[in-house]
Amino acid sequence: MEFTKILKPFSQLFPSAPLSIKPSLPFTIMILSPHPDDECITGSLPLRLLHENNAHIINVAVTLGSKTERQEERKQELLNACELLEMECLFLEESWSKKAKELKSLIQKYQPDLILAPHLKDHHPTHIKTGELLLKVLESIKTTHLICWTEFWGQMKKPNILVEVPKEILELQMKALAMHVGEVQRNPYHLRLPAWMMDNVRRGSEVISGPGSEANHMAYGVLYQLQLFQEGKLKAAKLATPILQADTNIAQIFKLILEAASGSKTKVK
Repeated sequence: MEFTKILKPFSQLFPSAPLSIKPSLPFTIMILSPHPDDECITGSLPLRLLHENNAHIINVAVTLGSKTERQEERKQELLNACELLEMECLFLEESWSKKAKELKSLIQKYQPDLILAPHLKDHHPTHIKTGELLLKVLESIKTTHLICWTEFWGQMKKPNILVEVPKEILELQMKALAMHVGEVQRNPYHLRLPAWMMDNVRRGSEVISGPGSEANHMAYGVLYQLQLFQEGKLKAAKLATPILQADTNIAQIFKLILEAASGSKTKVK
């Protein structure tokens, strides 16, 4: 399924650098997905790091949805989507009482540089519980990670980065999202994704840069809140610029933040 015809007219209205391969960096990303399909919707930043810097993405399916009769079907849809997106896919137990221990073990095993999870006011109860799950696990570990809070159902009050989504990445997300057949029959999330990303740019230009700021010229973008988890605490992540455009080497910027926190240095290959 091609979505070029949908994206091309809008993309041509806004100047944007094309997707480009950047120096490879050792970088591991873990996405905590409340439901199958969230990896497609909020995964723009991880997908940029994969396609630009050869990052390793691990999608952790926190649940398979509340409808037990649909769970096996949704699991297969998720595996199909993750195969297209080149994401490793892991599953947590359905019992919430077991999820924290499992997630802690996964974080200790994979030592992700970056962890994504829904922010704590993302409206949907399972999204909120997923964010709370990550906070609970972070309280019990001592390692250093970048934490990236995502939004979809409820807007964050204080996002601090706007990530440009090249049309190649957006089209890939739309194709993967269409593989969640049951969900897009219920609500065509894949077709609504470009409009959501365009509105993120409208909102992000002033929420991040300040009221009355000049609008950013990217076509598509996603808002996140980036924090550094170190010594048992979440801290503000300091970036030179909060607008991460298509030509920005995001992995290098993130590595510099982690290096400053740990005192180590990473060699670019």
